[in-house]
Amino acid sequence: MKKMGMILLLGWLFAFGAHAANLEWMSNLEDAKELALKEKKPIILFLHSRRCFYCPKMIEEVFPDPELQKFLKNNFVLLSLDTSTGSDSIEEETADQAPERFIVTMTPAFVFMGPREEQLYRKGKKHMIIYGFWKADELIQWGREALKRFDKLYGKKYGRSPDVAR
Repeated sequence: MKKMGMILLLGWLFAFGAHAANLEWMSNLEDAKELALKEKKPIILFLHSRRCFYCPKMIEEVFPDPELQKFLKNNFVLLSLDTSTGSDSIEEETADQAPERFIVTMTPAFVFMGPREEQLYRKGKKHMIIYGFWKADELIQWGREALKRFDKLYGKKYGRSPDVAR
C-alpha cells in the first residue's frame, strides 16, 4: 500500500510540477519535429526517468523560473521523454517513452537538436547533451549557445535569420 501511495504521489508531483512550471512539453518526438519545422525552431529535449531524484527537482524548482519559461517558449520546441527502461517502465504509458537512441544512463539530461534531429555541437565537445541538475540561468546559457549553433549551421536551411531569438 505504501508503494502504491508513493507511486501516486510521484505521478502527482510530475503532473503538478509540469503544470506549475507553465511550460507545455510535448511528449511525441515526431510531433515535436513537425512543429519545429513549422516554427523554424530547434528542439530542447528533456530526458527524465521515474527513478531520478533530480528530475522532479528540475520540474519544481527550475522550470517555474519566469525568465527561463519566456526564453524556452520563445526559442524552442519543448519535448519531454521518459528514459525509464525495464522494471522502471509502465507498459500502459509509452506515449512519452524515449526511442532507444535517446536512452541515457544519467538524468536529467537535455538534448539540443534541429527539427531533423541534427545534433547541435558544443565547442570542443562531441554533442549537445547536457547532463545533470542545472539552475535556470545555466539552462538559458546552454540554450543561447545552442541557438547560435543552430542559426550558424541550419538557420538558412530552415529559413531562419540569425539573432531571431534571445
